Amino acid sequence: MAVTTPTKFIAVVLGIAFASPSYAYLDPGTGSIILQSVLAGIAVAMGLLRFYWHRFKAFLANLVGSSSVQQGETAGEEFEQDSDAKKEA
Repeated sequence: MAVTTPTKFIAVVLGIAFASPSYAYLDPGTGSIILQSVLAGIAVAMGLLRFYWHRFKAFLANLVGSSSVQQGETAGEEFEQDSDAKKEA
């Protein structure tokens, strides 16, 4: 028998609602690990945005309906066009 999503959601809500206190101690090291994880996530998001910038810009242009960015334009195509132009010169 497959468990459906609403059943899982109800189980999680009931588990949180009736949880007893754990009286756990969180030392300063735990806070620094959480902060480090958040900063690492931001760095990864910025790196991915930098890596896929042209696709991201084209996606936003398609949402807005702007014609300033050509569809299908990627960093690889620009590199190929630049290298072809250098070979001809």
